[in-house]
Amino acid sequence: MGEIQKIPWKRLSVEAAAIVVSILLAFAIDAWWDDRQERAEEIEVLEALYIEFETNRDEAASVISFHDRDIQSVATLMELRQDGILALPAEVVEEMISSFAHPRTFDAVRGSVDALISSGKIGILRDRELRAALITFVNVVDDAGEDANYLGQSSITVWNEIARNGGPWRTKVGGLTAKDCAGLRPHRSCYINVALDFLPVATPQDLLRLRNNTVLMGYVRQNKVTAVHYSAEIRQAEIQIETVLRLIEENLKPNVK
Repeated sequence: MGEIQKIPWKRLSVEAAAIVVSILLAFAIDAWWDDRQERAEEIEVLEALYIEFETNRDEAASVISFHDRDIQSVATLMELRQDGILALPAEVVEEMISSFAHPRTFDAVRGSVDALISSGKIGILRDRELRAALITFVNVVDDAGEDANYLGQSSITVWNEIARNGGPWRTKVGGLTAKDCAGLRPHRSCYINVALDFLPVATPQDLLRLRNNTVLMGYVRQNKVTAVHYSAEIRQAEIQIETVLRLIEENLKPNVK
């Protein structure tokens, strides 16, 4: 009978351990690579969000400033005496009539955040606070939509009443006159200014007549009340925008320049 060959347990154990370590290492490398890929994708999303929310910050501030200016203009008109109105220069008369109603709204740039939410991929953002801030921002902007509709309807009511009282009058869109637009007609504001150059210029007497029209001024005051409520909503959105930008910066470090 031949000699019984001994099983090399030690060598087999080493080989088995090596195989296990290799498998675990492969899993670890795969996990590391997946995490790296996810982080790269997250950074790409964060950078896109940052650009959008910088734009949103500027737009929200501009909308709030626009309505604050119109509200103050109407408040000033209400306090003026008759002789004060009749002494106003033409450009102030124009600005005051223009401030009676304007449905300017905050048109948020939401491509990235809407895509994240609708696709269910918002979880790629590891920061729970950031995810919550983005969802809150969307909800605030959506809620402001109702006041935006009221503002538009109110503005139409004011414009119709102005038309019944001799308007509309000429206004300079974008602050540009027909003379300024001589070589810039393709520009949107210039196109409007040139096309509406036939409208009459409002006089201080026109403004006084409008101010003394209690029905019109009632509509104007209601429009400003609606504008205040709408601006308050946009101020809430502005707070969320600042929160989102701060959190994005924290999550991009050291990627943010």
